[in-house]
Amino acid sequence: MNGTQGIKALIATQGILLLAACSTAVGPEMTVLPARIDYVCVSGRVLSVARTPDQRTAAVLVDGKEIRLVRADSAAQEKYTDGRYTLYLEGERAMLEDQITVIYGACTSPVPLPTYIRER
Repeated sequence: MNGTQGIKALIATQGILLLAACSTAVGPEMTVLPARIDYVCVSGRVLSVARTPDQRTAAVLVDGKEIRLVRADSAAQEKYTDGRYTLYLEGERAMLEDQITVIYGACTSPVPLPTYIRER
C-alpha cells in the first residue's frame, strides 16, 4: 500500500467511526404530527386539531366553537393552552382539558402516524 492509499484508508476508517458514533447519539422516538388531525376519543367523540406550520399555535373545536391555543413548555411532545383550555399531544394520543376537567380524553389517531428518532 502506498502513502496515498494509506491516507484514503485512514480517512475511510475515521468516517465509519464517526457515523457509528452519530448513530448511537439518538433520543426517543418522536411522532410526526400532521398540521390537521381528527382524533377519535372515548364514546366516539372527535377532537379536531389544526396546528400552524410553525407549531406555535393550535386550534380545537369545542361545541362547534374554534378555540385558539398557544404552545407552552411541557414534558409532553406538544402542549397548547389559553389559560382555560389545555391540549396535550403525545404521539398518536391527545387530550383536551377545560381547566382541570378532561373534556376529550383517551383520544387516538384513527390512522398510524409516521415516527422518527430524535437526535440529541
